[in-house]
Amino acid sequence: MKQDQANKSAILLGINENIHNVTLNEKLLKANCAFFFCHGYFNSASPQDSGLQLADGNLTLADIITHFKLENCRLVTLSACETGLTDFTSTSDEYIGLPSGFLLAGSTNVVSSLWTVDAIATALLMIKFYKELQQQNNIVLALNTAQRWLRDSTVQGFQDWLINSSLSWGCKKYLNKYFAANHENALTKPFESPFYWAAFCNIGKGV
Repeated sequence: MKQDQANKSAILLGINENIHNVTLNEKLLKANCAFFFCHGYFNSASPQDSGLQLADGNLTLADIITHFKLENCRLVTLSACETGLTDFTSTSDEYIGLPSGFLLAGSTNVVSSLWTVDAIATALLMIKFYKELQQQNNIVLALNTAQRWLRDSTVQGFQDWLINSSLSWGCKKYLNKYFAANHENALTKPFESPFYWAAFCNIGKGV
């Protein structure tokens, strides 16, 4: 979905008019993969109020459980903070969180984060993840490969990778400027700490 369509009112048609007559955007109904790159939050006191922060409102777990139908969807990626956290105080058999909501809606896999993530590291991880997914066609293996790449790459390695990447000129310039400003040693591994690469996990079938 284009940026101007990535609003709650564009995803859930009629949500602001009649709560009993809401339809899911056709693109999401037919999607094989859905990618959300936005802010996310987990509400431990009321897990169903956890959600994704969109331009015109919050897309909550309750919204997802009630209105989403994703039978055609192989993968939902939640590239946002705390999207994989669940209600660990619940005594029910199933954990309550955003991943379970998308699984209930029909998606066979959900990639989400367990803590607040770094924007640059996450962007690089997701670019590599989807590139690997095209080649390996296995979600778990692609995510693992991307995480190890992010962990083990040096500043020089990232700069060399950028030269041949398909990113726009503006993105390459921004990232090169970031590395130059924050890491003087070309042999430094800037994202070696698990904080940067280990936040994301897959829940579901894995393929």
